[in-house]
Amino acid sequence: MRKSLVVCLAGVVALTGCTLGPNYKRPGVDMPGAGSVSKKQAKKQRKALASWWTRFDDPTLNHLIKETLHRNLKIAKQVQVIRQERAALGLANSHLYPSISAQAKAARQELSGNAGISRNGGKHLRYNQFSISGSLSYTLDLFGRLRRARQAARAQLLKSAYNKDAIRLTEISDVVTNYVTLRSEQRQIKVTRHTIKTRKQALKLDKERYKYGDINKLTLLQTRSSLQSAKAQLPTLQKQMRQTRTALAILVGKTPRQIMNRENIGQGNFHDIHIPKLPKVIPSLIINRRPDIRVAEAKLIAANANVGEAKAKFFPSISLTAMIGPQATHLNRLFDPLSMASSITGSLTQPLLDFGQRSANLNSKKAQKQEAIINYRQTLRQAFQSVKKALIAVRYTRKRLKSVRSELADYRQTLKLARTRYKAGQTNFFNVLDAQRNVYSTQLTLAQAISNRFIAIADLYKALGGGWTHKTDSLTPSMEKTMQHYDSQSHSASVVKQKSVRMHAAAQKK
Repeated sequence: MRKSLVVCLAGVVALTGCTLGPNYKRPGVDMPGAGSVSKKQAKKQRKALASWWTRFDDPTLNHLIKETLHRNLKIAKQVQVIRQERAALGLANSHLYPSISAQAKAARQELSGNAGISRNGGKHLRYNQFSISGSLSYTLDLFGRLRRARQAARAQLLKSAYNKDAIRLTEISDVVTNYVTLRSEQRQIKVTRHTIKTRKQALKLDKERYKYGDINKLTLLQTRSSLQSAKAQLPTLQKQMRQTRTALAILVGKTPRQIMNRENIGQGNFHDIHIPKLPKVIPSLIINRRPDIRVAEAKLIAANANVGEAKAKFFPSISLTAMIGPQATHLNRLFDPLSMASSITGSLTQPLLDFGQRSANLNSKKAQKQEAIINYRQTLRQAFQSVKKALIAVRYTRKRLKSVRSELADYRQTLKLARTRYKAGQTNFFNVLDAQRNVYSTQLTLAQAISNRFIAIADLYKALGGGWTHKTDSLTPSMEKTMQHYDSQSHSASVVKQKSVRMHAAAQKK
């Protein structure tokens, strides 16, 4: 009996090879290719994009991002989501294997003498029943329903892992943006305070000159108005700086107490932030590894598997139950050879009439798959749009920074000349004030232009999926192997037009 049970199970397991539903193929998309860039070069560039924030050569920024990766609550929350999806995958895997359990049972039963069952002269029949049994329950996956469910669960796990990478990339980019903005605001405050100090000295001097009749009251009032204008700028800049510091503190993972007290961000020198050298060629291989694109593809893989699972529900469900163990009416006979009992039970369930329930479910899953395809293509387009916008921003922020620096140099020369001519009595004080205002406002503009330049570079690295590397991503080796399997299957199915996406030479310059 035991041999027949094992042989039966082995034969049934061998039958579970049919999987209904479509196998996943990546949708054909017209994407720019890597041009003449080899895989080796692409791998080198992908490595260069990893830990891209370190290329700014700012120790304070590096420390803040390190704190963010360890303490940011959004990233920590996604780690728990990954654990949930991993547990769901384990549950889906368990359904593919038999369920084995053991049971010990003791019962005492009394039958009625008038029940027509007892043959004890109308008297009650009492007896005991003892048993120890091992049971096996197994649902045959003849049509791949459980395997498709496992594929969907695995895709959900991949989605969660890539989503963590996407969140991490966004949070790191936000840290860089807020940090650079903070340093820009600190520089603007420094310029404003220096301007206030200079104008206070000028007002003090003009008061003496007015006292001795060297200037009229209008000139004195203009000097005082210029000072008050600079003072009025300071509170606004200080408010913006504190708000930026608070936003940065939240990203870094500061506690409410630390946020409400004085959030210590650390010191940094705006002049020392290094503008990194940008890559000359951007192959689609790098862009296609953006985590948000992978999230969209994982959703599509799960939707595709759900279609197969819905199709399998049209076919019979076959279950097998086996039991083996001793049974006896007396405890001392429980382990006698003659007390051994076993049974095998098979059942087939086929819904005959469900009023369109399975058909509606299949149509719903197909529609969800089509939605996932559209979402995947939309994500791709948005990704390339963000790359294009980042490239444009990199180019024009460089041009603007160069123009503002040149403009500031001209205004400083104008101020110097206006002061010389004013002292010589060749011009009025209005020209000096106008030149001072231009120098001051252009200094503020320069700080903003430098900030915008760094932010544009950070946005470009973000658009390229920077930070994506085997040493820092959220995929385990088995998950990475699974995604590589989908990549190899989909490579031949993808419609790719080879086009080079090259950055303008201007974007390479500081």
